[in-house]
This record gives sequence, C-alpha cells and structure tokens, in this order.
Amino acid sequence: MNPAAQQLPDLTVETLSAAIAILETYGFLFQTSTKGGYQSFEHPDGSLINIRPNGEIVRTRPKIRATDGKTYRSRYNRHETKIKFEPGAKTHNTGEKVIL
Repeated sequence: MNPAAQQLPDLTVETLSAAIAILETYGFLFQTSTKGGYQSFEHPDGSLINIRPNGEIVRTRPKIRATDGKTYRSRYNRHETKIKFEPGAKTHNTGEKVIL
C-alpha cells in the first residue's frame, strides 16, 4: 500500500485552511509550527507533510533505511510521483503550493 503522503490529492488549488482540513480527513495530525512559519503534519504511518511559509507543500514518505544503514525520506510531487534526487539540480521543489 502506498504511504499516506502519496495518496493525498493535489493541494495546489486549495486555500491553507482547506488544505489543512484535507490533511486531517486523510488522518494527518498537526505536529508543530516554527517561528519561521513552517507547519508540520504527521500521519500514523510515518508520512510527513510540511507547509512552508510561501505555501509550498513538501510530502515525504515514512523513513526508510538505505543499504548503507542511513535513514531518509523520499519526496513526492503533487502527481503522487517520487521525486528523484539529483544533487545540485534543485530537484526538491514539489511544484505544489496552497493559496495563502
């Protein structure tokens, strides 16, 4: 089964409050808000959703362990596709933003 972060609909056309309501509907719980304006939501399966101060959504799956023993979280874009990490290529932008 796909992680919860991958199952969410595209939140690009949603307002911040509507996006938060959708996250709650999918089982995400508010975790924290930083002084810088970041908001974090976590799902019981370990998926994380971060909303940046500019409205960008960052979806990450539960932690997985690489062959070298380190743990990491894969990012997903608004089309539910895993974002391939390419160092120096600015590949971490998800292209998904809520309306602030």
